[in-house]
Parts: sequence; structure tokens; C-alpha cells
Amino acid sequence: MSAKYLHIVSFNIPYPADYGGVIDIFYKIKALKNAGIQIILHCYAYGRQPSKELEDLCFRVHYYHRTSGIKYFLTSDPYIVATRNANTMPNNILNDSYPVLFEGLHSTAMLESCKRANKKSMVRAHNIEHIYYQFLSRAERNLFRKLFLKTEARKLKRYEGKLGYADRILAIARHEASYFERKYGNALFVSAFHKFQDVSSLEGSGKYILYHGNLNVPENSEMFLKLVRGSLSKVRIPIIVAGKNPSNRFLKKLAPHSHIRVVPDPTESELDKLIQEAHINLLYTAQSTGIKLKLLHALFAGRHCLVNPPMVEGTGLGDLCTISGEGREVEQSLDTLMNMPFLNAQIAERKKALKEFSNRANAEKILNVIG
Repeated sequence: MSAKYLHIVSFNIPYPADYGGVIDIFYKIKALKNAGIQIILHCYAYGRQPSKELEDLCFRVHYYHRTSGIKYFLTSDPYIVATRNANTMPNNILNDSYPVLFEGLHSTAMLESCKRANKKSMVRAHNIEHIYYQFLSRAERNLFRKLFLKTEARKLKRYEGKLGYADRILAIARHEASYFERKYGNALFVSAFHKFQDVSSLEGSGKYILYHGNLNVPENSEMFLKLVRGSLSKVRIPIIVAGKNPSNRFLKKLAPHSHIRVVPDPTESELDKLIQEAHINLLYTAQSTGIKLKLLHALFAGRHCLVNPPMVEGTGLGDLCTISGEGREVEQSLDTLMNMPFLNAQIAERKKALKEFSNRANAEKILNVIG
């Protein structure tokens, strides 16, 4: 059988795989390579260097400079799209018959050109982007940044119509697949790709609660501060907060709480250990867009998961978690779970339920689209 090839257009260089979107892309590349697909990767580079790991994985890797500047704020297209539109990309994509997978709306500047060239195309929808940007704007404290996010949300809502040019939209959450199917009639649920081969959760009990995420993203840091104001300040169980780039403001707000310890910028192995040894992974979000990879991480590797409804909406994973509201309800749920050892029966339940979220199963869905 001759080799099959697939172009993947990535909004950033997807290595190291250290935050949500690039984690999905990197492990998708690995899974498709294992399934016999030769990947021609196109990366918009900003803040990251060319990657030998990617070059070893892929048949070919093209790097493009992501532009920036005030003039891109003034275009009708969203800034995240207008700044990812390299002049050299058409020659690298349109001169063969291989299908194309665009990662996020960010990378779809060439989607219409692929349609005109009769190239099969897919778009990986990491979120419903205009809703995601609306939520980001509400959590943002910087006025200029807030205005940018609101403007970008309006542009993204209008630009989203271009998804009609795609042969398939690969939605990362079930409820978002339903949304795209209603609007464009071409959606397929393909859950997030990740690094886990099997459930590695430990039986028994841990001694602390863990909250983790990119603390430089206001949604994550502000949600934790809200929980502290509402209930976590009264909890006497040790709490660890781990994540990238916590701000000085965030650290100062938590300084009076002796039972809360911040672990800034943990390594991958440090975070893995924190998740596995915690008794409770506390996973709260203000929005239900996409699927949070930290939820999958905690389910594959951690013990109890205490979540709020938006964290599991549309994921099909709610039955594996304890779902709670805020305020006094959080305190009560934490007290209850701290007195409940994590059992082997719960690990077995996760192993069964998470089969659908395996990289192999997800790759098979994409292979079926490619044909």
C-alpha cells in the first residue's frame, strides 16, 4: 500500500507540548504517524524555536513567521487569522492532492483556497472561538486587552461562517460538535489527544487538594481567587496551586492563607507527581468551551476529581467526577471526599470509560475522514 500523506497547519510550533492546544496537536501527530500517516507540518512560529522532535516525527516541516502590528487590528478578519497568512504557504500546500487539517480557526486563512482547489480539508475546532473570546474578555483586567478580546470575539463570530468550506469540522467536545453540526452540517466529535496510554491513578488517600492550570491566563487565576474568597479560605486541608507564570498580584492575594502553597512553573514530571499524589484534583472553570486537557490529565493520573458543571459540560466525563457548585457546597464536597479513599473499583470504572478518549480511537476517526 502506498503511503498516505496529510498536511497539518498549526497555529504555533507544537513542541514542547506544554499547554492545551499544542498538546492536542503534538499527540495527534504522534497517533497519526503510528497509524501510518506521513505528516507534512506547517507551523506559524512565535515564541518558539524549530523543533528536531517534530522534524523526526514528520515527513516534512515548514516554518512560517507569524506577523504582528497595529495594521492587523484594523482588518476585517480576526487578528489571530490575519497574522497567520504566509505568502509562501500556498505553494507548499496546493501543489499536491493531499488533504489538509487546519488547527483552529487561527490557521484557516487558506481554507477557501483549498476548497477552490478541490482539496479535502478538515478544521480542528479547539473551541467555539467567539464564545471563548467573550469569556476571556470578561476575566481580563487590562482595559486595552479587554477591548481587543471583545473586538476579536465579534470578528470571530462573523468569520466562523468560513467553516462551511471545510469537508469536516473536528470538534473537541460533544456539545460543540452539536453546535457546528446544526450550523454547517459537517461536524464530527473527536476528543482531545493526550500523552496517556492508560489510567495510572493510585488507590488510597493523598494529603492535599491540587488546583492546576496556566496561571498567566486570567480565567484560571481569577477562578481560583474567586474560590478562595467564597470557600477555600475557610478550608483547613492543605491546598497546592501549581501552574505557569503566576502574577505578583496572584501571589500577594494568597500570601495570607498559610494552608495554600503555590508551586510556580512546575516541570512536566513535577506536575505529574502533584496530580497523582493529590487526594482531590479541584477543577473549576468559568466557561464550558472545548474540553480541558487538565481534566483528562486528572482522570488518567489522579484520584478524586471535584469539578463544577462547566468543566464537564459536553465531555461525557461527568460520571467520573464529583460535581459541585460554589461556596459552602465546595467545602462540604471537599470534606466528604477527603474522608473517602480512592478505590480500585473507581480505577476500573475510569479504564472502561476512558477507552473512547484513547489516541488510537481518535486517530481512527480522522483516518475515516481522510478515506
